[in-house]
Amino acid sequence: MPDHPTLFGYSNCLIFALWRLATRGGYLLMRRSRWGWWPHFLWAESLDPLAIEHYAPLGGGRPRWLPPPLFSGQF
Repeated sequence: MPDHPTLFGYSNCLIFALWRLATRGGYLLMRRSRWGWWPHFLWAESLDPLAIEHYAPLGGGRPRWLPPPLFSGQF
């Protein structure tokens, strides 16, 4: 089973976190993105001890107005 679904190698943090939640259980977490005011989604297997995983763009960079809906990233 893949780590998470992609569309031609592109995905986003919400798809990644929901896939982890559906396949492994755990917790869906949300915080403000470091790119701006929009949300960033993370997944945690447990809350104590807290260990999170998330999907973020490769190489950083910041969009002018909004992040791309799908991007090549890493977790």
